[in-house]
This record gives sequence, structure tokens and C-alpha cells, in this order.
Amino acid sequence: MKRRLGQRPLPAPLARRACAAALQLAGSFWLAACGNASWDGVDEAVVRRVAEDAGRHDTGPLFAGLEGDLLLFAFLWAGLLAGFALGYFSRVLFVERAGAPAGKAGGEGLRAD
Repeated sequence: MKRRLGQRPLPAPLARRACAAALQLAGSFWLAACGNASWDGVDEAVVRRVAEDAGRHDTGPLFAGLEGDLLLFAFLWAGLLAGFALGYFSRVLFVERAGAPAGKAGGEGLRAD
């Protein structure tokens, strides 16, 4: 393989494998060391503590009937409907102009140069 001026040679395949193995080993040790640690979410670690300090209590979930995958499914449909509505109505801002027919782009006849 020819080397161009100013390019560093690629490390040998053995060196690349050794680096990858060292990174995997370090990651394994890190996961083993942190595996038993408690990873509280923001709700438990911050919000609940601040609310208790302010004298507020937990009122329960906003969507009490939706749990687990049903809640995810509801948010999926809400996102799909909102995306469709935003996409449909954004055509008024970016494609159609007042007084121009809906089939033609608003900037016809104008030159950019």
C-alpha cells in the first residue's frame, strides 16, 4: 500500500485488536464496579426531595389508566398525529403564498441570482 506525504501509517491489525480488547476489558471492569450502584432517576433523586422540602406530596400519575406499553403506544400515536398536523400546516409557511394556487410553489418567476 502506498503512503501519501503527510499521512500517518495505519496501526497493524494486531495493535488494533489489542486496543479493542483493552477497551472492552476496561468497560467490563467499569460495569462490574458500578453494577450494584443505585441509579435513581431525576424524579427520585431531585424532584421528590425538593417537593418534600417544600411541603408538597405525590399526587399520583397524570395518566393513571395508562401503564407500561399502553402508555408508550399512546405517546406514539400522539407524536404521529402531532407530526402529521405540523407537516400538513407547515406547507402554508414554506410552499404556498397568499394569492398563489396550492399546486404551484410561491416563488415562481423570481430569480435567485
